[in-house]
Amino acid sequence: MNFSKLPQLVDMRGELKSKGMYSKRTKTITHRVSPFTYKKHLPGSDAASFADYHVNTLVWPGIGYTFIIEPKNVINTPNGKRAMIVYANDIDKLTYHVGNSNQFSLGICVAGDYRYDDIDEATLASIAELHTALVKNGIGKCDKAHNEMPGYSWKACCEYNYREIFDWKGSKTPAKPSPAPDVYTIQECKKRRGM
Repeated sequence: MNFSKLPQLVDMRGELKSKGMYSKRTKTITHRVSPFTYKKHLPGSDAASFADYHVNTLVWPGIGYTFIIEPKNVINTPNGKRAMIVYANDIDKLTYHVGNSNQFSLGICVAGDYRYDDIDEATLASIAELHTALVKNGIGKCDKAHNEMPGYSWKACCEYNYREIFDWKGSKTPAKPSPAPDVYTIQECKKRRGM
């Protein structure tokens, strides 16, 4: 699998809090769905905290996402800084993340509340690289935000242009203007005739 070769991917399957097991899917994954969560730098914005909430509060068998991108955990890779991607569940597990669409949807969580948070370069890169790898692996045919799925139109999620991010090819940070010169030459303006 191409996604397993991403240097920022950390395999935590079987290590996160759980109470039971998810069953296997009986349908092919057709959708990759991207919800967001709490503000990205808060203590609860990571896979371990999501797993704890999903198991203890929602009483799910385990964390509801297959992948969680954690902007607060940056890894130095040969390609530069990347947000850590937690691999939390096997692709074939029927995890809970988008109601009646779970059977054919893969849940990919980007930690952060992008009504308020900015997406940094390390996170942009991880989102784009994971997406590219999943497409190469033939996992899913289309991408949707949480609020684009049946029954979730009320949910303001996700609040970033995920389609634009998939096309990320490098820094979107504007280049810094060149510094002003140390020496200026002052020239006298010639008077125009008739003045």
